[in-house]
Amino acid sequence: MISSHARRSLATLLLAGSLILTACGTVDKDPVSAETATAATVTSIDAQRISLPAAGKPTAVFFFSVGCGECVGGVRSLGQAAAAAEEAGIDAQFLAVDMDPREPTETIQRFMEYVDAVHVPAAIDEGAALSQRFGVAALSTLIIVDSDGQVTFRATDPDADTIVSALHKAGA
Repeated sequence: MISSHARRSLATLLLAGSLILTACGTVDKDPVSAETATAATVTSIDAQRISLPAAGKPTAVFFFSVGCGECVGGVRSLGQAAAAAEEAGIDAQFLAVDMDPREPTETIQRFMEYVDAVHVPAAIDEGAALSQRFGVAALSTLIIVDSDGQVTFRATDPDADTIVSALHKAGA
């Protein structure tokens, strides 16, 4: 016979186990595929409307913050990749996304000038909409979103050649 204390302990253990399994069921969902049916549109700091996914072309999206020292190289690489893609006639879109909504537009513009990436549109991730949509939790993350809205590449601080190569693989 099982004592009443052992039964309560077993019941508690089973209840905790079922709660853990229930919680795990929601964690397994892929935030990217769940959100790819509709396009997200952001407005850059210079008032450009940018849709993700872009019609018929992939997009390189780099998540940064002006206060992030490691992000300097990543945004610079994004700018170099955008220039290389334009020179080579590669049909792709580029976007730098500031994850800190408190950073002023003027500060972001000066940062983009400093890293020689003024030709890349920059947007502020208001309400963390893009970072949540594409499952980005860390600064210095680059993702490539194909024309169907699927993330086909993810890396931290890739160089320009890697970005261009990933865009080719995504259909550019």
